[in-house]
Amino acid sequence: MDAKEQQKMIQELEGSDRDLGKKLTILVSSISILLAVFHLYVAGFGLPGIGSRTFLIIHLTLAIVLVFLIFPIRKGTSQKTIPIYDFILSGLSLGLGIYLIQRQDAPEIMSARPTELDLIIGALFIVIVIEATRRVVGLPLVIIALIAIGYFFAGEFLPGQFYHNRGDFSRFVYEITYRSNGIFGTPIYASAQFVFIFILFGAILESTGAGKMFIDLAIRGFGKYKGGPAKASVVASGMMGSISGSSTANAVTTGTFTIPLMKKVGFPPHVAGGVEVAASSSGQFLPPVMGAAAFIMVEFTGIPYFEIIKSALIPALLAYVGILFMVHFEANKHNISGIDRSEMKSARKLLLSQGYLIVPILILLYFLVVERASVNASAFYSIIAMIIIAFFAYRFKTSMGRTIIFAAILLAVTFSMQYLIVFVNQGLVIFNDALGLSLFNTETIRWRSPIFTMVLGGIIVALLFAVFMKMTKRDVTPQKYGFTQLLEGFDKASRNALSIIVACATAGILIGVITTSGLSTKFTRIVISFSDAIESWLPNFMITDNTQLYIALVLTVFACLLLGMGLPTTATYVVLAAVIAPVLTNLGLPVIVAHLFVLYYGVLADDTPPINLPAYATAGIAKAGPIRTGIQGFKYDSAALLLPFMFAINPTILLITDASAIEMIWAIMTAAVGMATFASFIQNFMFVKYSILERIISVVTALLFIQSDLVTDAIGFGIFVLLVVYQLYKKKKQEPVSA
Repeated sequence: MDAKEQQKMIQELEGSDRDLGKKLTILVSSISILLAVFHLYVAGFGLPGIGSRTFLIIHLTLAIVLVFLIFPIRKGTSQKTIPIYDFILSGLSLGLGIYLIQRQDAPEIMSARPTELDLIIGALFIVIVIEATRRVVGLPLVIIALIAIGYFFAGEFLPGQFYHNRGDFSRFVYEITYRSNGIFGTPIYASAQFVFIFILFGAILESTGAGKMFIDLAIRGFGKYKGGPAKASVVASGMMGSISGSSTANAVTTGTFTIPLMKKVGFPPHVAGGVEVAASSSGQFLPPVMGAAAFIMVEFTGIPYFEIIKSALIPALLAYVGILFMVHFEANKHNISGIDRSEMKSARKLLLSQGYLIVPILILLYFLVVERASVNASAFYSIIAMIIIAFFAYRFKTSMGRTIIFAAILLAVTFSMQYLIVFVNQGLVIFNDALGLSLFNTETIRWRSPIFTMVLGGIIVALLFAVFMKMTKRDVTPQKYGFTQLLEGFDKASRNALSIIVACATAGILIGVITTSGLSTKFTRIVISFSDAIESWLPNFMITDNTQLYIALVLTVFACLLLGMGLPTTATYVVLAAVIAPVLTNLGLPVIVAHLFVLYYGVLADDTPPINLPAYATAGIAKAGPIRTGIQGFKYDSAALLLPFMFAINPTILLITDASAIEMIWAIMTAAVGMATFASFIQNFMFVKYSILERIISVVTALLFIQSDLVTDAIGFGIFVLLVVYQLYKKKKQEPVSA
């Protein structure tokens, strides 16, 4: 399955089966590329003479225009063209966006006295956003948004804590459309500022061939072991999932290569698909990008980015430890072997042919972690370096002399831009005045000096690679990369981002209703009252100082799984961070703990049947039933079900406490043992099949590690050792005696 087929599959899963002709494809791709280039420009040079709200409106408007051009009114229409009504909706969306830009600073808007036309346009825009969300994301989020809107207008008829009397139409439209706590609130801001640029980073990285390299390296490293292809799938999907904002896109990209290998060594189709679902979704936990959730978390919490990824690292690795144990037990249970070394690519050859593609990721980490540069700047610099390295690595190998001349010209132009930029801006101002426009000013383009460093460094990396190949006489040709591949990366990024953009816009409606109606201040009291009611039903021996918190956490799990079902993981986190996380912080959890807690269960919601798109993606590749595949995916991810409770009760593994190094190591080790034991409980197998009593003991042992108290840990560890010893004894007893 090539890149175009993968993209087609992703779009079909998200609701688009349009197979457009060449002219319409060029039209749609042009708008898609424009959206990506616009975001890359803003990330590198700042806003081109426009305000931040205008940027958000352009971001959302162009996305909605693309939605109506790409996604039909319902699935299964198999359209060969774009109906006239979708052209009208696209044009209407563009017109509404232009109106909102022009009216954003109008006296009536600034003074909260919108005109009748403002209200009509605002209401129409809300309807357009909801319809775009329905087409791409599906009904779950739309139903939640409509329930929220219904609550806003019916508040005066509701009893108790749910009562409010703010259900005015003009207030609703004004707050949701024209203020910063509705559609153009935190979710869409995070989508425009952070999420899109990293989806672009991932799409360009994939277009260079890095994704296939990660998969081949993972297969080389883990393929020979029992269940090797499945373990390789877990590792490769983790690497790709960390920088991908879409678990569905990740599942399609890596699953295309790993699922056939899993089936080849003996994994049933639905199991192979399920492994890929779990591995792809859990990549959203893994720093440095965490599927862009890390950067949204910065906006919601105010915690520095470095502190967030530091706290998220250990739990993310533990989540993958859990999945690997699941795979290991599955392979042992059914005696599934690995693949022969002769069928795997040489790691040395892979690194020699494409190892230079790791450099942009190292650059990204350097700017984010060492320089502590802004998110946008870090992504921009790494994208520039990635394009330069991929472009020149291929050309230095094929035509050294001509490419050196081209590189020298590019370096000269890039270096001189810091001096020429003032004249470029003056020229734009003259052009601006001549046509009577107000688009440009003397600071439209703001040159950044690290751009020259990235270009120079990229050329040097590519040149060193080519020289090394020539000196060692290795017959290795890098993957071809040129303007076509770059445009494909831009196009793919915008298409992959559509579901997140419109979902974030609709999530803004939900958050706007909660804020405007006053429900945000009442929600904690509602949860506490419900927790108190449940606590009153419990016997005294089950009640402790933390019982109310435990009940609230369990309630939160169900809320996260319900609210997140069928949503992109980034949008899920946005909703949960606004609605659920404040409840947990009000109950005493540290802010970072509350947000990671809802993130984990929000991602797990993406694996929850029956509405889990990654399962539909992998089921199509594996030729298996999507529901059965989804159940397997949830099963493999279920090792992480206990993990958020572990760091909620004892945040030591988040590295935010004053615990000593020994205490941290002990906490991490006991958490890993707990994950392994819970995985064995789910699989009903460790070294041999569990008896009923052994299975009960295994789950009790896993639960003992949640508390992370010295006494419970010691008891749990002791039982775990006894369980391992007894399992090994049973295995030896079952082995046939050799003659």
